[in-house]
Amino acid sequence: MSPAVVLRTKFVTSHSRAFNDYVNYIDRDDAKGHVHVNESSKDKDDFLVFFDFMDYMDDREKQGELFTNRNDKLSLDEKKTLKEQFQLAQKNNSPMWQDVISFDNGWLAKQDIYFPESHTVDEEKMRDMVRKTMNTVLQSEGMEKSAIWTASLHYNTDNIHVHVATVEPHPTRERMNVLDEETGVWHEEYRAKRKPKTLEKMKSNVANMLMDRTNERNRIDELLRGTIQHKKENQVSLATYQKTKELFKEGIKHLPSDKRQWKYGYQSINAARPYIDEITDIYLQQFHADDLEQLHQQLDGEVEVMKEMYGEESNYDRYKQTKLDDLKKRMGNVVLAEMRAYDKEQNNFKSQYKQMNKQTLFQQSWQPDQFDNQAVTSFRVSLIRLQKAMRKTFQDYEKEKNQREFDQMMEGYEM
Repeated sequence: MSPAVVLRTKFVTSHSRAFNDYVNYIDRDDAKGHVHVNESSKDKDDFLVFFDFMDYMDDREKQGELFTNRNDKLSLDEKKTLKEQFQLAQKNNSPMWQDVISFDNGWLAKQDIYFPESHTVDEEKMRDMVRKTMNTVLQSEGMEKSAIWTASLHYNTDNIHVHVATVEPHPTRERMNVLDEETGVWHEEYRAKRKPKTLEKMKSNVANMLMDRTNERNRIDELLRGTIQHKKENQVSLATYQKTKELFKEGIKHLPSDKRQWKYGYQSINAARPYIDEITDIYLQQFHADDLEQLHQQLDGEVEVMKEMYGEESNYDRYKQTKLDDLKKRMGNVVLAEMRAYDKEQNNFKSQYKQMNKQTLFQQSWQPDQFDNQAVTSFRVSLIRLQKAMRKTFQDYEKEKNQREFDQMMEGYEM
């Protein structure tokens, strides 16, 4: 299955012919072409038509209408001003970033964005997508106040696509030494490579803007927040399960002596992690089994959408596992917090016991559950507190919003 959305990105230096060609292209007349090019192959080389950005844009028949962050269509004066800004960027040795976002037309049609009969798209929605995506990209790179960009929508291939060109008229990027492979001479250039997270955010924005999954994702939010009835919890306490009691005590025994490390992400708690995870599993299965089943169904649905969007070879299934791992981590930290509180209480009891009866302490070893009824009560209260804290965590837990919700899911996708 070919991906529904493909992102290609590169940059060119200020001395390249490609930079000059684009500057000259800016004030040309606009026209939308309808030349059909077969772009169905998975071979990267077959996509080089989009990498050969400037030669491609220089063909009048292939041009799309230029737009910017503020203008849907540029007047002659606006084009002149834009060209001057690009020329200034070139004079100041700014790199030019070139991005191409290509779409499967059938997928766009399913989103009610592409209309096959007229071979047109909802240009307003496409422009809105580009603007929000580029705002995210520039913010991620710290260039929101220094960079300008222009874009054009193209209809001329079998896959509708958008070209975006970005420069800094007054560069803010750090400078670095680069070796010219042709001359063998070292020279300084502004760093042009973007952060991997920026590219991930770029792709996620495109998906979020064009695909309306609001209802489906709202349902996932509801399930992860735990907007459910808690009658079963009110009737049955986690403290009544002998298995939970055993796991809680054993987990504490396997934790490191340094309580500052009692956090789920620390490797030093690996020996205790199986006990912690099993407590989480018992809680979720006992009190939220139906909601978990629905959550898995909803996440599976989202995974199928991602599979269609990004293709068979992408790590589309990472989305679901990321969400479930996050829930497990949050629940695990709740368990550890209660273990820490319980351990502190037991130490306080021990201190009190020493003061009350030092002689008895020297004659026998101190055992928390054998100390007196106070210790027994404390343990039960700890498990009750734990149950309340886990319920609150399940209720409050919600997926990351906007582009952040895809950051981890997107990690490792092929560009």
